[in-house]
Amino acid sequence: MSSSRSRLRLSRSAQRPRAGVWIDGLARVLLALVFVHALVGKFTNFAGVTEKIAATGLPLAPVLLVLAVGSALLILGWRQRLGAALLLLFLVPTSLIFHHDLGDPGERIQLLKNLAIVAGLLLVVNQPGERRRRLRD
Repeated sequence: MSSSRSRLRLSRSAQRPRAGVWIDGLARVLLALVFVHALVGKFTNFAGVTEKIAATGLPLAPVLLVLAVGSALLILGWRQRLGAALLLLFLVPTSLIFHHDLGDPGERIQLLKNLAIVAGLLLVVNQPGERRRRLRD
């Protein structure tokens, strides 16, 4: 009886890492989805976006590059910490530039949503790197 319980424990613990990988992947995709949507929106309304970003003094090409590369790295899970850091590099200044009017309830909500996304990206950045994870397994 004792040996069947230990086998049961081993089989349950063997399933946890696999589930954790799926959950991590799903979380990364869901987190990056807002950036992919923003990127698509920037290309479909390119003239309007160009005008709005130029008015703030931000360079458009690097902004789009950081957004695209960061999203791809985060979704793929390859260099995900770098991808999350790139997205933070995009999100923090744009949040402060475009959502600074806290008197407007709509802007305040957008800023709070962005802060929640910042928290998720910080969790990704704080995850151990691939090398350290392999050594522990």
